[in-house]
Amino acid sequence: MSTKGKPNELIHESSPYLLQHAHNPVNWKPFNDQVLQSAQSNRKLLFISIGYSACHWCHVMEAECFEDIEIADQLNAHFISIKVDREERPDVDHIYMDALQLMTGSGGWPLNVICLPDGRPFWGATYLPKDRFLAALLQLKRLYEEDLERVLEYAASLSRGLKQMAQIIPESDKPLPINHRHAQDQFKEALDPVYGGFKGAPKFMMPNTLSYLLHALYLESDAEIEMLVHTSLRRMAYGGINDQVEGGFSRYSVDDRWHVPHFEKMAYDNAQLLSLYAKAYAHFKTPLYKEVVSKTIEFVLSNFIDPITGGCFTAFDADSLNTEGKLEEGAYYTFTVAELKNSLGEDFELVAAVFNVNEFGHWEHGRYVLIRTTDNAKIAKQFSISETEVEQILERAMLRLKDLRTSKSAPLKDYKILSSISAMMATGLCHAYRYTEKQPEVKQAATNLLEFIVSRCDAEGKIYRNHTSSASQTDGVLEDYAYCIEALIEGYSLEWNEVYLSTAMRMLGYVQKHFASDRALFYYTSDQCLSLIRRSVDTEDNVISSANATLATCLFKLSSLGFGTHFKDHSFEMLKQVQDLTQTYPKHHSCWLQLSLLHHHSFKEVVFTGQKAPEWALEINSLYRPNQISAVSIASSNLPIFHGRYVMGQTAIFVCRDGACSLPLHDLNQYLKKA
Repeated sequence: MSTKGKPNELIHESSPYLLQHAHNPVNWKPFNDQVLQSAQSNRKLLFISIGYSACHWCHVMEAECFEDIEIADQLNAHFISIKVDREERPDVDHIYMDALQLMTGSGGWPLNVICLPDGRPFWGATYLPKDRFLAALLQLKRLYEEDLERVLEYAASLSRGLKQMAQIIPESDKPLPINHRHAQDQFKEALDPVYGGFKGAPKFMMPNTLSYLLHALYLESDAEIEMLVHTSLRRMAYGGINDQVEGGFSRYSVDDRWHVPHFEKMAYDNAQLLSLYAKAYAHFKTPLYKEVVSKTIEFVLSNFIDPITGGCFTAFDADSLNTEGKLEEGAYYTFTVAELKNSLGEDFELVAAVFNVNEFGHWEHGRYVLIRTTDNAKIAKQFSISETEVEQILERAMLRLKDLRTSKSAPLKDYKILSSISAMMATGLCHAYRYTEKQPEVKQAATNLLEFIVSRCDAEGKIYRNHTSSASQTDGVLEDYAYCIEALIEGYSLEWNEVYLSTAMRMLGYVQKHFASDRALFYYTSDQCLSLIRRSVDTEDNVISSANATLATCLFKLSSLGFGTHFKDHSFEMLKQVQDLTQTYPKHHSCWLQLSLLHHHSFKEVVFTGQKAPEWALEINSLYRPNQISAVSIASSNLPIFHGRYVMGQTAIFVCRDGACSLPLHDLNQYLKKA
């Protein structure tokens, strides 16, 4: 990051990524109405560059191109240059990423596009070194001046393609039974039986896929699917992608065995993995999964939660300063043999065996990324000691390696707080508390996040996306609302606070009013937002779950909590829109497949009333029961699901399906025998 020269307009922004570019010689501007109108008035081309603070190649391109005077002179003279934080403006990122993929067949960040003054793109690329980038700028400027008709024709064709990409046209409106066996057969073919995850490299963790398969296993056993899920969970936990020293997962692995991560740590990955490992522990009771939850919680609470607002920060950078004072990817996280020996002393030999400080664990230039391939029992046998002694040595070693890291330059943190990521972390912590140890600090952090969400929702149900500074608030997009509603529903089961449900309903009302499309699905942006080339419809899972699929699941659960059967009907209509895609591209529609498991299998509402209701519900909710939702009231409640079900002086359990309930049970053990 440059700190020299006169600041550009980004100096007034709050995003750490935009502020990193505030002293570039490029005359950067933020993405807003005024800038776009200025481009059209001056008939100048737009250069739009999109990235995020933890992105390694974004930093590289900044150093090589955006801090270069020759590049800056060209951009300042012939273009209006706009910098976008993709996490702050995912709506802009979605459109131009789709454009880049249409133009080149691939995508990534930094995402660089050149557009007509009205925002329609006609050229795009990711990272380019200075010579290639400068040549492209000169060629495109000349093309715009000398062959405008050709540029307009290509931009118009590309814009038509972008609009077509946003259309969801089901092959049939008739609901078909979704063939889960067909989808799971495709997963069996695509998943790696040796290292887990999807075959090939780079390797992303895709917790939504594993969550679907776990849910499917609960409903119907399948030995091969169970093996693939266990393999994925174990190998990710053992891999370099999971920081073996401090906890916390990196974004993805550059190899096919989870060894060398792209070292940035994203809050959204860790939030989803908290949920996944907590549920997996509840289902399988595998101690390793509980250990992962515990260590990830420790990292999250120490590093991602804002002690002032209670919100969640966004990310840690991939790069940090090395011993020579230069930015280097992974400098903080990797070790040399000399560092390990000096730090660990007599424990080095065992630690080296556990974490493959050998040819298998070597990364580059004599540096090692710690990766496990075996458990403590085998290590104990190898060294002729007990498992307890192995655990004690490793615990001591991790403390020493943490101390070693204090002498290093830590990666920069992105202090931006986003509604969607705060909500995802709230959900992750709720699941961690619910399914593993009931630690009060976990409950408190989850509650703080939920209160943060409630406090940011206005009387109409509107929320903003960015909460770093009141000077730079951005309207929430669909994922903000979907994940916040999801978190509030999960938060209700944390301490049965009905304010969470009323806030969720208020947000949902805003979504229905301002995000509705002419089909059952919702647009990604509100009708109150800046008009872009198109209004996108988000249906595919990626590293985070589809906002529409998440919202459809919330509609189902709100209906099950008694807020109206029309919500369940709407959820089913949304599922119908993508039913064909779940069969053709299951990898990108795992959340829809999981929603189908709710619609097409028996689903129970378990209603607890009376003085002991919270205590009984806490015990039952620690069991993994994905086709079940609970409601609790100590006293009478106005929620529809409690109507006629409270008797003073009695604790009762009602098991309901589609609003019809069994006779009350007054003994917890009696219920557990039937459950």
